[in-house]
Amino acid sequence: MKNCMYLFVLLILFTSCKNKKSTKIEKQVSDTTRFFALSGFFKEQIVDVDLKAYNIYLIKELNGKRDSIGIDKEIFKTYATNFLTKDISTPEMHDKYTETVFHDLSTNSYTLNYRPKSVDEAIQNIDILLDENTNIVKRVFIRTETMKKDTSIIEQSNWKADKSFQINRVSKTPSGYVSNEFNYVNWNDRKK
Repeated sequence: MKNCMYLFVLLILFTSCKNKKSTKIEKQVSDTTRFFALSGFFKEQIVDVDLKAYNIYLIKELNGKRDSIGIDKEIFKTYATNFLTKDISTPEMHDKYTETVFHDLSTNSYTLNYRPKSVDEAIQNIDILLDENTNIVKRVFIRTETMKKDTSIIEQSNWKADKSFQINRVSKTPSGYVSNEFNYVNWNDRKK
């Protein structure tokens, strides 16, 4: 709820500070702004799954070979931990990213977007879609680019609140080897 109130105040300040006289005020607001605490959202989601009797499924595809299995809560937590490592709301990360907010009428959402000020950051993009009426998180999209020895790894992750998440990874080496890995974890996302 605190995050919802914060977003509302931020939106009011953002829309009211449009004229040139308010440049100093805008600078103060952006300097004191706290980024959306994604780790708190992910922890709440993990606790919810841990406390309820969901059937949890994993669909895993590696280089075209697909497998689907039921998994327990510990395996779920292992995959979900991947999202906890992508928190940029800490003070030391704050100066490395820029936040923008816009109202997306096509998704009935407010979208918080975070982009790095430097291309050297591992986390290259975060989009958080908040319901326009409740300011509750609907979806989170995260894109990272990292190097592990001589292998470049591009990871696209998304979390659908209260339902499922995906982690898609493409790994490439200088010799031309490419590995595609797709992981989809579902605990409450019934397809109709």
